[in-house]
Amino acid sequence: MLRSPSFLRVLLAVTSLVFVAGLAMAADEAEKPKALDGKELFKTSCKVCHGAKAAAGEYTPMTLIQEQWDEFFDGAYAETHAKVATPETADKMVTDAITPEMLEAIRKFCVDHAADSEQPMTCG
Repeated sequence: MLRSPSFLRVLLAVTSLVFVAGLAMAADEAEKPKALDGKELFKTSCKVCHGAKAAAGEYTPMTLIQEQWDEFFDGAYAETHAKVATPETADKMVTDAITPEMLEAIRKFCVDHAADSEQPMTCG
């Protein structure tokens, strides 16, 4: 079935708009900052000192309930970690190495997977 030239122009214009819109959406997704992975941060930043049989005590998200994790991150974290050097670089304190954004991601992971959460979890 043959289509009129005006129909083909409209079809080409609509197809081009859809293609350009798709490219724009893909570009927007690429520019979005990636969300920090609390589980991965817990593994790399916390478990180093708080793994099984660690001198600083073993901690997983299941070690505490949600309320206890909130209390820890609201106060005790800064107090207990202010003078703790990172294992990788002894000249940098843990509270300086872990940014507020990283700490928030770790907090969310711990609270979301606390002992009384719907999905209690160790971090593997």
